[in-house]
Amino acid sequence: MYTLTDIYLDLIEKEKNIYELAELYPQNRKSIHEYIDLLQDPKTSETVTLEETGIVSSQNEYKVYDNIADFTDKSANSEQWATLNKQFLNYHKSLSTYTLLNSMPIINYLSLRSKIGLLKNIKVLDVGGGTGHSLCSFFQFPETIEYFLLDPNLRLLHDQFIRLFPKLSYLKMAHILANAEELPIKNNSFDMVLSISSIDHLSDYKKFIAEAYRVLKTGGTLFVSSHLDQPIPSESKTKLKSKIFSPSFWERVARYLYYRKHKVGSDDHTLHLKDEMPIEKELINAGFSIEEKEVFKRHFYFIAKK
Repeated sequence: MYTLTDIYLDLIEKEKNIYELAELYPQNRKSIHEYIDLLQDPKTSETVTLEETGIVSSQNEYKVYDNIADFTDKSANSEQWATLNKQFLNYHKSLSTYTLLNSMPIINYLSLRSKIGLLKNIKVLDVGGGTGHSLCSFFQFPETIEYFLLDPNLRLLHDQFIRLFPKLSYLKMAHILANAEELPIKNNSFDMVLSISSIDHLSDYKKFIAEAYRVLKTGGTLFVSSHLDQPIPSESKTKLKSKIFSPSFWERVARYLYYRKHKVGSDDHTLHLKDEMPIEKELINAGFSIEEKEVFKRHFYFIAKK
């Protein structure tokens, strides 16, 4: 396990170029002992206990490693899972600073426009939260947030986020591998469920919304945001010509070749939304009341209350 000193000395020695594979670091993970009372068997809804062999219910047993609770069907020790996860982490290392710089304005807008990012002293379940960077990139007072990262894939912290958000290197988070459609969480456990750019990657977004309703406390909030598959307005020939002959032309060529080499542009979306109405309909069907919604620049968000 890396210490804070290890991380920062490592990054100082490794000058970061734009198109260079990133360093990945483990999150500062909470001990599962601290939140085992919130967990349940996602298949049977039974209470679980933490034993030497892993997390156990009367019918099932789940792996634990590096303070990660793994409720996925993939065995943490299987050769197939190890291969798949290595491929995923290689893809993750390939994400460039271009991705970061262009995603941050969206995260900042969502955080401040909705005012969700200004909240303090809440317990948050970030479903499909990837690396867990939302703890510091989305929330403005992360040291007050009790944060739970839940994702079916093992994603580590990308060094570009640690460089920008140093609190990510020491603030603790719970790290759970699980599917959004079968949350291993007891009823009425969280103040907020967060889904930022993840709902369109799920196998069944309707099941996720129902599960979010179940695990939220009465009065709790589901925050959902994602993008819409709408065409970008076509550029005029004048703009296209100026783009081709601009100083950034060779940078864009380099980016294209880099993405091709590392297959960064693969589309893994399971849901292609032309508008936000399917999400709104399902929120209402699940019992949520919609407190606020906004569609902006081919993106949307909902604040829904239980």
